[in-house]
Amino acid sequence: MKQVITVSIGNKSFTIENEAYQLLKDYLEDFRTKSSLGIQSDDTMSDIEERIAEILSTKVGPIKNVVDVNMVDEITAQLGMPDGQPYTKRQQNSSASNNASGSSTASFAQGQQASVALKKLYRDSDNKSIGGVCSGLGHYFGIDSTIIKLIFVVLFIAGASGLLIYIIFWIVAPLAVTPLQKCEMRGWPATAENLAKFKFTYR
Repeated sequence: MKQVITVSIGNKSFTIENEAYQLLKDYLEDFRTKSSLGIQSDDTMSDIEERIAEILSTKVGPIKNVVDVNMVDEITAQLGMPDGQPYTKRQQNSSASNNASGSSTASFAQGQQASVALKKLYRDSDNKSIGGVCSGLGHYFGIDSTIIKLIFVVLFIAGASGLLIYIIFWIVAPLAVTPLQKCEMRGWPATAENLAKFKFTYR
C-alpha cells in the first residue's frame, strides 16, 4: 500500500505517490539550482511545470490515474537539465536496481523518443520589426524571414490584400512570450536545455 497526495502542477491537479512527488520536487530544485537564470528563474520554472503537467496529462487516465515513480523517471529523462545533460540523480541513487533491470536506460530512451514537438504559429517577440508576423511565419515554414517580408512588400505594391493578410496574421497568431511558446514556435522539444535558452518576454 502506497500513500498518495493531491498536488497542483502547472495549474492542474494530479494525484501522485509520495515517493514520486519527492522525486519530482528534487528534480525541480536541482533544475532551479543549475539554471542560474536570476530573475528569469520563476518564469522558466513555471514553463517547466506547465510542460510536466502537459506530459502527465497524456499518461494518466481512468485506469491509471495516479502518478508513479516510473512516470516521473520518464519525464525527468525527457526534459533533462538546463545544460543539456540528462538528469542522473535518480539513476545514481538507485544504480543497483537499475543495473539489474535496465530500467534507467529504458526510461531515458522513452523520454528521448517522446521529446518530439509540434511546431505552432506564433509572432516572434524577439525579432520583430512591427508585430513579429514575418519572423513568426519564417520560423513556422522554415524559411528566412526576409523572404516573407519581400512577399508582403510585393503584395502591398500589388494591392491592399497584402496589408489585410498581414493584419489577419497579426490578430490570429499569438505573441510568443514564454520560453515554452518560443520553443513551440521553432518546433523544438520543450526540454530544460531549450527552455533555458529563452527569457520571458513581457508584453
